[in-house]
Amino acid sequence: SSGINAEYGGDVHCVKILSYPAANLAISGSRDKTICVYNLNLFEDASSQCIINTNNDHNGWIWTLNQEANGGTKIVSGSWDSFINFYEIGRGELEKISDIAVHSAILCTQFEPNFLLYGTYSKLVVGYDVRSATVAFKVKQHTKPVLSVASSENYIWSTGEDHALSCHDRRAGKLFKRIRMERISSSIQYTDPYLWVSGYDGFIKCFNQEMKLVSKFDSGHTLPITDMAHSTGATVTASKDGTVKLFTPNLKSNLWNSFMLDSVASCIDYKDGVVMAGCCDSTVAFWKYKN
Repeated sequence: SSGINAEYGGDVHCVKILSYPAANLAISGSRDKTICVYNLNLFEDASSQCIINTNNDHNGWIWTLNQEANGGTKIVSGSWDSFINFYEIGRGELEKISDIAVHSAILCTQFEPNFLLYGTYSKLVVGYDVRSATVAFKVKQHTKPVLSVASSENYIWSTGEDHALSCHDRRAGKLFKRIRMERISSSIQYTDPYLWVSGYDGFIKCFNQEMKLVSKFDSGHTLPITDMAHSTGATVTASKDGTVKLFTPNLKSNLWNSFMLDSVASCIDYKDGVVMAGCCDSTVAFWKYKN
């Protein structure tokens, strides 16, 4: 594998490796209120050449970035300035389409086709119809800020600082199940047919859609997990112990690589052999696994 670091002006709190039609691009957002766009084809060059565009529309820390699922060209950003911004991403340019004033910091997003789910500091999970530009629903199933949100066709899951893992039934329009975890769950991700959950206890848990625990394994991190990325290629975790670990993306979750960072990664992503980490020392780090 090989890696590079790109310097930033503030702690990096969200990263995303983009999919088709924006393949070979990645984005990051930080506490310096900047979104950066990276060209992964320039990976082997000097780090400064990888950043091909920047955006400073937000007036607060940028806490979440996402790409519209299923080949969407839209990018969404959420910030402590209480605004959500929508962009079209072309050849690396971020063209702003619209924004939403939310009246609370936005801490997490899940961008379905034409539909945005977001979690707020004010303890809400909100569904927003992008085409009609209207709020479809608001649910308050947490007593503290919402940290992560994931979804399937029938369910919406969320975690909060209240240690709760909550499941909202979209068909019934009400709470399906709520589990109080021993520690905070910092990251959740749904990859059909399982919900993957990681957090401060250092474990990765796997639930089915009905919230029954299917598997649980110790990541081996010595401090809390800060973020997790799960895909068909790998399960990747970052931790306050300064390490990044890669596991097989199945229920056995065998460790197949691990490396130490110069700083703690607060966010992580993985796609097609590339690991992207946003770090607390104001850097973004990339590793590419060569065939």
